[in-house]
Amino acid sequence: MNLNDIVSAFMNIRGEREKLAATFKSTDEALKAQQVVLEQEMLKLCAEQGADSIRTQSGTISRKVKSRFHVTDWNNFYEFVIEQKAPQLLQKRVHETNFEEFMVGREKDGLPPGINVAREYTVTVYKPSSRDAVITAPNYELLTQ
Repeated sequence: MNLNDIVSAFMNIRGEREKLAATFKSTDEALKAQQVVLEQEMLKLCAEQGADSIRTQSGTISRKVKSRFHVTDWNNFYEFVIEQKAPQLLQKRVHETNFEEFMVGREKDGLPPGINVAREYTVTVYKPSSRDAVITAPNYELLTQ
């Protein structure tokens, strides 16, 4: 099996997956829109009945308040977190791009305490440019060899 055949099979499979994903996305969006209408009707019925829970033969509706918090001034909020000694108010994850930029020039110092890194090779396959050969018919049998 030569590299061109491998890349060709990869590109064809990716194309098929993109078609399937587009079909799924379209169908899923239509179904989600129907669910939104039904959810609004259930919320309306709960409000009319003054109920947070309604049991039916098909299932139980549970109405809850969901709060979402948005920071409008990060500098003030950071100061607040530090003053209150409340780091638990922030999500615990590292911004990978910013951390990589931070580490540039500091490689000899090693990683800061409490940080590990996992690296792996990845492969990206690009479509051929107009001057390159055109991909032919799918060649999925390569996967079984």
